[in-house]
Order: sequence, then C-alpha cells, then structure tokens
Amino acid sequence: LQARGEDLFQREPAALLECFALLQQHPEIKGIEAETLRALWRERPRIDGAFRKDPRNQAVFMGILRGDRWVVRALRLMNQYGILGRYLPAFRRIVGQMQFDLFHVYTVDEHILNVVRNLRRFAVPNFAHEYPLCSRLMDDFARPEVLYLAGLFHDIAKGRGGDHSELGARDARRFCLRHGLGREDTDLVAWLVRHHLLM
Repeated sequence: LQARGEDLFQREPAALLECFALLQQHPEIKGIEAETLRALWRERPRIDGAFRKDPRNQAVFMGILRGDRWVVRALRLMNQYGILGRYLPAFRRIVGQMQFDLFHVYTVDEHILNVVRNLRRFAVPNFAHEYPLCSRLMDDFARPEVLYLAGLFHDIAKGRGGDHSELGARDARRFCLRHGLGREDTDLVAWLVRHHLLM
C-alpha cells in the first residue's frame, strides 16, 4: 500500500485508519510501502481526542471490527505500527506489558489480540470443527463485533491499580456509547468485561 503523496496523512488524517481498512479489504496487498510507513509513523500524533470523536473515524474503526475477514490482521498491524494504542489510549498503556503469573505467557496486548483471534475463529466456517458448540453459538450471534469488543477490552485495565475488570468495563461502556452502539450491546460488552474472570 502506497500513499499518493508524502503529505497524505497531514491533509487527510482519517487515512491513518483507512489504510488498515484497505489492507483488511484487500488481502492481496501484502504490506505498507516504506515511505508511506514512515509518514504514518510520523503523523500518529494526529490521532487525538478530536480524531477519536470524529464519526468518520469511528465508522472506519467499527467497520474493521465488523469486517467479514482479516479482522485480527488489521488489529495486529494497527498495534505493530502504533495506531491501535493511539486510537484506544487505554490499550496504549498495556502494549508490551508483561504478566507474571501462571495463566498468561504473552504480554497483555498480545494476549488480548489472541483472545480476539480465538473469538474470530469461532465465526469462520473453516474452523467450525475445532469448537463446534462455540461456532454454532457465534453463528447465531447477530453482531459478533460486540464480542470482539469485549475481548479487546477484557484486560485493557491491567496494571492500573484496582479491579481491572471493573475499570475495563467502564472503559468499554464509554467506548461503546461514543461509537453509537445500542444500549443492549453496550450493556453486554460491559457485562462480559466485568465478569470475564468468572469465565
């Protein structure tokens, strides 16, 4: 993927997210051209509060989560290039954060992306044989992006002090309301994050 001009992200900050949507929609594109990647890296600070509140950018991010393929690929690339943590400031705090216990072998950000990957596999028919019940349940679920959001937020408050489930549920609720999710979906995401340790 190559930007048409070196100043693309200055002129059109929304392209900072849109390029990942393009990568998701076109799996034949293998990566981002070096000059474009340098410009992307340089312009990351443009992802600020105003950027996050812009309905156009919110729609692009939710479109990535609602995509019918390559959801996790897009999220991983966004994390790798420092975009995911800019868009989700709470996520930025846990990038590279180690966990010292018997349950986690990955950094918090990698653990979260693996959880989303596992949820995503339940939605892909090619993997239905792995966990048939989970795949059937996911198949009956109208809006799988709601579950992906719960996965994305379940450990996002690790290391902040306090109950990370409660803090993460508050972050998730705020995110969902700002991104136009309905009350029922917002309540479900927050509930799943709050109670994920029971599961």
